[in-house]
Amino acid sequence: MYEQLLPLAVWVQVAYGEVRSRAQLAWTDRREEDGVDEAVTKMIWLAVGIVVAIAATAFFTAKFNQAKDNVPDPVAP
Repeated sequence: MYEQLLPLAVWVQVAYGEVRSRAQLAWTDRREEDGVDEAVTKMIWLAVGIVVAIAATAFFTAKFNQAKDNVPDPVAP
């Protein structure tokens, strides 16, 4: 059984090593950036977050008002 799984184990080990080395290279490249463009990127993500928050608030407010309109008025028995 071990001889049958050996090629698979080797392939998994090689793939893991490749992914690990690429991740280390990406991490190293990311740390070497001087941050010039980082402020612009943060401002864009901030703007996207604000737009999403406003859209979510409008959606939930509309759903709440729709649900509130569907509730019948209480009447005295």
